[in-house]
Amino acid sequence: MIKTENLCKKYGNLEVLKGISTQIQKGDVVALIGPSGGGKSTFLRCLNRLELADSGKIFIKGENILDEKIDINQIRQKVSMVFQHFNLFANKNVLENLILTPIKTRILSKDEAIAKAEILLSKVGLADKKAYMPHKLSGGQKQRIAIARSLMMSPDVILFDEPTSALDPEMIGEVLNIMKDLAKEGLTMLVVTHEMGFAKNVANRIFFMDKGQIAVDESPVGVFENPKNERLREFLNKVLNH
Repeated sequence: MIKTENLCKKYGNLEVLKGISTQIQKGDVVALIGPSGGGKSTFLRCLNRLELADSGKIFIKGENILDEKIDINQIRQKVSMVFQHFNLFANKNVLENLILTPIKTRILSKDEAIAKAEILLSKVGLADKKAYMPHKLSGGQKQRIAIARSLMMSPDVILFDEPTSALDPEMIGEVLNIMKDLAKEGLTMLVVTHEMGFAKNVANRIFFMDKGQIAVDESPVGVFENPKNERLREFLNKVLNH
């Protein structure tokens, strides 16, 4: 599904990604954990070219998306992103937020888009909120709407960039439950997260990122029950005993 080869990214003299090579298979749920500044969000943003890598290759289903001839909008239809701060259109109601892109890109007719949006709003438990403006919703509801919006394009992969870190504690569970359901359905997901319970129980792979590299690529058991990497052990000690 996704393959990166020697992916590098700098901001000025700061090397944020230092030659990342990895492969993500269809159906993988990968949790990206690690200290701030380790490169997690930058890596994610490079995967749908919100950030342009300086060198290396990113293959999505066999196509190198760093090739200048690639239509990046087509790639983004298949590699969707859910952000920390929801990024809903404040001047559009919930239903309009969902149907805008599929209609604009001519993937769905208006009637098809509305029908699909209503199904997805039911799926995230917000069918009764379709006429609401975003400012009337809680943070957890906004994030569930953002997830429904990303599903409108029937993506192959969804990238989640700290989807619960802007939420109040009691709203985190409602968003994680939706993500768990998507994982069960076999959706390929990469999730930058501080939620260790989610990483342990839902992901099938964990990337521990530190200093611009994937220092550990392991199963949850290998990470949480028998961590061999000393830096990972230090990190987990801090996070789990917090």
